Amino acid sequence: MAWSFLPSWIDLESVSISFDLPARTVLRRTGIAALATSSATALRLTLAPALLRITFEPYLVIDLPPPLGDMGLQQVEYDFRSGAMTPNVFYTGGLVQVGKGSAEDEARAFMRGLVTSTPMAMPPYDPTSDPDLVVTVRQVLSNLEAGGSTAVRGARLSARLTLHQELAGGVGSDGFRIPAGATIAASVDIEGTRQEIETAPRVQRIEVDCSSAVLHKGGVDQADVRRFVVKRGGEIAVERIEPLGAARQAAGAESLVRLFSALVAGGGVALDPQRLGPSVVEGLVKEEIARALRPALVEWVQQNADVVVGMDLRQVLGIPAEGGAVA
Repeated sequence: MAWSFLPSWIDLESVSISFDLPARTVLRRTGIAALATSSATALRLTLAPALLRITFEPYLVIDLPPPLGDMGLQQVEYDFRSGAMTPNVFYTGGLVQVGKGSAEDEARAFMRGLVTSTPMAMPPYDPTSDPDLVVTVRQVLSNLEAGGSTAVRGARLSARLTLHQELAGGVGSDGFRIPAGATIAASVDIEGTRQEIETAPRVQRIEVDCSSAVLHKGGVDQADVRRFVVKRGGEIAVERIEPLGAARQAAGAESLVRLFSALVAGGGVALDPQRLGPSVVEGLVKEEIARALRPALVEWVQQNADVVVGMDLRQVLGIPAEGGAVA
């Protein structure tokens, strides 16, 4: 499904952002009850076309004085179409187990507090057609911190998407292409306070699993890169590959030797897998692929810095503008 803040050829299935909350963080207090973490807890907000979900791992504790039984809150789901809010509340112990309905109402109030002052608060709402979705999400994060939780520092963004047209970049006869129909799962580590994440997020690391990302060198397809890591500044670490072309026809370490020879300048460097060992050969191949990919990635980011509405990818990824300085 197309989202208005992204190019139409990117189909975003869902996106989530996670934060770590310290033990004994109070998110909401009302009357005699407190909604709090019992230990270090991961808070995850998931946005999909029809819903917003907030999940806690481990569950939050709804702390009540004895003999009333405590309760747990695992998640709250908000249906954008109907406005229904569905909390998952359950008893965790205690002699007197009462008040579950009131606890569910408080969980709904917590979710309403998250979406207040945003278009999400007025169902039916369609995030895919929200032209200011980045601004909307920023307000949700602001509401989260204002609601009484500890100050957020650092986050992990996860997304699953499908490309409906080829994505390609290159420098000269070297480069990469991700074919139309490819699926991508990405996890992004972001540093900074909540305000910094809202206004100028700084990505430190992106882990990418891709159904196909083809490296071509010298105009020839050489390898299919299935898993790689992009670090701030555009440095790349390759983790999983499949040789293509002539190298694919060889068996075992020989395929990597052929691939390495095709990747290095002139193809004149020979490797002896008997002397170096298969793991060393594989490491050298991955380093050479990373070295070949980086210029093409940097070039693509520089030319498509505004692909996400409201963000400059050069600044987010710490990649210099074409003039040399970070945007």
